[in-house]
Amino acid sequence: MITLAHLQKRLRNINQVAIARLRLGDSVQILHERSILQQWVGGTIKLEEATANTIEAALNAFHQTQLLKSARQIRLVCYGCTQTIGKDEFCLIESREHFEKLLKYLESYTGRRRAFLKFYRGLLNSYFSYDPATPGTSKSGRDNRELLRKFLARHLDSLARASIRPNWLIALSQHANLLSENPCKPYEVFIEQGDWSPFKDVCADLEISADSWLIRQLVMASINYVAALEDAAFKEHLDNIILLLSEYPLYASTGLQPMLDRYAECSETEVNTVLRDYAIGLWGNPWLAENLQQWQCSDAARNMLSAWLKSHLLNGFFTLLCNDDKARARRFNFWNLYSPHISGMYFALGKDAFDFGNMPLNKFRHLAKGLIAKLSDGKADVHACILQFDTFHVVEFNRENSAAYFYDTRLGTPPFYLSKGWIEIGALNVAKITQTQGLDVAKLAKTVQHLDSDSMTWEENFAQLLGIKVSAA
Repeated sequence: MITLAHLQKRLRNINQVAIARLRLGDSVQILHERSILQQWVGGTIKLEEATANTIEAALNAFHQTQLLKSARQIRLVCYGCTQTIGKDEFCLIESREHFEKLLKYLESYTGRRRAFLKFYRGLLNSYFSYDPATPGTSKSGRDNRELLRKFLARHLDSLARASIRPNWLIALSQHANLLSENPCKPYEVFIEQGDWSPFKDVCADLEISADSWLIRQLVMASINYVAALEDAAFKEHLDNIILLLSEYPLYASTGLQPMLDRYAECSETEVNTVLRDYAIGLWGNPWLAENLQQWQCSDAARNMLSAWLKSHLLNGFFTLLCNDDKARARRFNFWNLYSPHISGMYFALGKDAFDFGNMPLNKFRHLAKGLIAKLSDGKADVHACILQFDTFHVVEFNRENSAAYFYDTRLGTPPFYLSKGWIEIGALNVAKITQTQGLDVAKLAKTVQHLDSDSMTWEENFAQLLGIKVSAA
């Protein structure tokens, strides 16, 4: 603010003296004042740009001679000390001899403030970009990185007291913890509040990229902090963690895994829709074989997500695509009760299910990705849900008065079995579907109506056919 006030005063004086006599095209005085102001401000506000070729040339020269012949070469080497060059893959920060020599050169420049400030800025950029936790990092690299941290911390106070203080230096002096052994410790308050904007501001001021180890440490520190909370507090902060992972997708998979495992360990694992949708959006369907490698969490966590998704998809089918009496929701309630025993499900959908202007249907199709076959002919308003159990595959249609079809898998694989993708689905031939009778597959399956008798409800009849005992709790 002092700089801006001073600049404003200088410009006001120029206006009063020069503007009245300024002739068109006469910019000499303004250019002169601009030159004076540039010298007065001094230093650099942002990272100085240098091409990869110039940095590589400076590194190569230092690698071969171990000499730094000019301030410009030193600056380029400071910016490129984490860069790997040449056939022998030389990286300055991983060479103890070269790196110590570089720091010794820099010590001799501490009395030349403006030059040293530029070197310091280059080293600071390298400090934030070099991750000692990267697999394959050498011991000398880790040791040199610690030397670099201590060097930057040691000289910060003297630079911060100087008259030349660019924005990045002011930000760094206000967040000196970034040069400490535990740089993210002070930001735990941001985790508690769910507001990382102060941290984002300092990252912007220091031009710290999203792939910096600092971002990774903040993300993981936030996750470890929240995971250590009691169940209620953990669940309260979970949405903020998912928001953080969404903002830093580079660490999404690494961060999601402990969050899922921790949730599965809670005494009560009620459905968290934000966690469910984020996990499935990132890793795909949790029970499809082609996605299992991506599901890096525990089996308990994956089974929890599978149960959540099955229940949600059943609800979506019977509410968005069916004409059931929504006040009773008997079909959904029955199949949801048996959802823990469903090994998988597929959907064969008519054209009406692909209304892209319908947001609930769009979300349903997104979460059912990999489970949908498209009925390409016949009636556009016909939809089917195929539920897979150990000994039966059951087909339900979207009309409440349609029968359900029980295929006994012990007699062979049902002809509609969907392995993947958009394929011809055999028995679900839309041409055979009528308005009231559903599918003409009597020879292939046991047809069961959703009708109550004097002796039992249709739910009791279905339960006997499945031969599975469930608890209504």
